[in-house]
Amino acid sequence: MEEYIRKITEQIRCVRARESVAKELSDHILDQAAAYEEQGEAHEAAVGKAVHEMGDPVEVGVALDRIHRPQMDVKLIVMVLVFSIGGLFLQLIISSYSSSALNDSRVFLSQFGRQSLILLVSFGVMAGMYFLDYSFIGRYAMMIYWGMSVLFLLLKINGRETNGRIPLLLMLVYLYLPVYAGILYQLRGKGYRAILQAVGMLLLTAVISYYCSGLLHAALAVYGMQTVLLILAIHKGWFQVKQKEAFVIVLAILVILPLAMGLFSLVTDFGENQFRMHRIHAWLHPEESPYEAGYTYLWIRDMLAQAKWIGASGAFPYEGIVWTPGLDPFILLEIICSFGILAGLLVIFSFAIVLVHAFSIVRRQKNQLGFMIAAACFVVFLDNCVEGILINSGYYPVTSLQVPFLSYGAGATITYAVLVGLLLSIHRNEKILTDNASMSHPAWRLCVRLEKR
Repeated sequence: MEEYIRKITEQIRCVRARESVAKELSDHILDQAAAYEEQGEAHEAAVGKAVHEMGDPVEVGVALDRIHRPQMDVKLIVMVLVFSIGGLFLQLIISSYSSSALNDSRVFLSQFGRQSLILLVSFGVMAGMYFLDYSFIGRYAMMIYWGMSVLFLLLKINGRETNGRIPLLLMLVYLYLPVYAGILYQLRGKGYRAILQAVGMLLLTAVISYYCSGLLHAALAVYGMQTVLLILAIHKGWFQVKQKEAFVIVLAILVILPLAMGLFSLVTDFGENQFRMHRIHAWLHPEESPYEAGYTYLWIRDMLAQAKWIGASGAFPYEGIVWTPGLDPFILLEIICSFGILAGLLVIFSFAIVLVHAFSIVRRQKNQLGFMIAAACFVVFLDNCVEGILINSGYYPVTSLQVPFLSYGAGATITYAVLVGLLLSIHRNEKILTDNASMSHPAWRLCVRLEKR
């Protein structure tokens, strides 16, 4: 049997696929042999008969080679390239409309050139993540987590602040999501203790995200998306516990208790909490403070009311609303005012295409690590796209926000490149890696191989 399997695997050019294919073949042959043994065959005869039924090993190997090979997601690559380059030129045009500083052609071209360079670097990052085996996250999740945390803290301490924040970190903290997926994968099968460890890592990540980004919204978004991943892991049966009890524990610790504490803090008479309560009230009733906190929401309504289906409305630019560079939450509204409602709907449709395609990658994954990392990437895109649409339509409290393919700056562009690269890597290895192969290498050893195709 071993010789037969060896001849088959020799026909498979992707070296990483051979181990998992050999195991599947061995299991199949032994299962078939066991069925023959139940019919009275001797073990050796039963195995020989099962092997003979498999057919010529070279033909079987060639057929398996056509299946178990790297695959390229051309659709996603084309979409990302088109939307990224299109977003760059939209940023260029919108910036020329909305900022008087950019009337200086030198400043204008400098910003365009800088973002073009960042976009070029992001394509390189995306290509690197595509060719890198994503399963390294499952093997080195904790090492990556602490390395990222140290790097973020150093950037926070030594970086240049703009409006009290480090612009680069405002989006990079979202990269904790795929790493947290790897941590959950490492905690599989360890019971309630693992769930408590996952909860502890989740809370720690939210605290680090808030400290590094200086943005409560970013920390809450990371917190919420990690909670979704933890619930998903419980639903998948990763921790070998009673699911209902585990759901109750997680919901009580991560949802009900924080909500109760948050509501209590909002109704107390402390300065910062009163400020947040005032912002929420202004969002719900902007007409009561038209020249203060409610101004922004009334301005959004006015811009949408004046927008045309096609062409500029003449209602832009706006004055008195200043945001951290690259974190303009009104980029979609600016597109609608500059090009028309149909242009805005086309952008939303582009978001939907990417989200549907990303979800299809998640849904197809049989490898559990690939499934969870793909889900982590998907929820980041979903969160940013949905929030961007809601903020630009006035149905969500305004905050600094990154929008995929439209927000500029190194932090946003590189973060989205890493997430897209991971999705491409997961799709590339979809028919190669199994759960056994994902963790087959020792935790202290990083394997790099030249792959024959």
